[in-house]
Amino acid sequence: MLINLGWTFLKIGWLGFGGGYAMLSLIVAEMQQLGLTMTQYADLTALDLLIPGPIAINSATYIGQLCGGFSGALVATIAVCVPSVVIVPFFMKREQTIRADPYLDQMLKLVKIVLVGLIFAVAFSLLLTTIWGIDQVQSWRSGHLAPLNLVVMLGALGLNLRYRINPVWLTLLAGLIGWLSYYL
Repeated sequence: MLINLGWTFLKIGWLGFGGGYAMLSLIVAEMQQLGLTMTQYADLTALDLLIPGPIAINSATYIGQLCGGFSGALVATIAVCVPSVVIVPFFMKREQTIRADPYLDQMLKLVKIVLVGLIFAVAFSLLLTTIWGIDQVQSWRSGHLAPLNLVVMLGALGLNLRYRINPVWLTLLAGLIGWLSYYL
């Protein structure tokens, strides 16, 4: 299992172009291959807001912990960091050459557009899981609406848009509401 975790997060580190949010769709796909659920991924997303650090490293540590305990967390975290340690020094030496290349510049602009779509796909998947209780659009008939989750999500959205409340406070408030609804 540790070799599989290491390989998985080494792959994510090499192919996760565009930062943490851009890696989310790749992390979801690989996470499902490891047998984890979208509900566990939703928990990860909430933790990412509360725990300082890059999304990719937090994800690797969390998923590694779920799959292989402390050893899994350590292997996954190191594996996701290795590509950056190798790539960044290489490209720093060639930064001016890379910036001057018009073909590469155009390619990067197109990649940014694709990354927005991938981020939206993950957000939509999380919405389906959290509000409707399903992992895929095809299973919408078997889903059930979670009214409290919908109210909390819309309330947090409204508070953020109207009063610009920090998302960390909104996440804590949502966690408190969830805790109260579970124990009451």
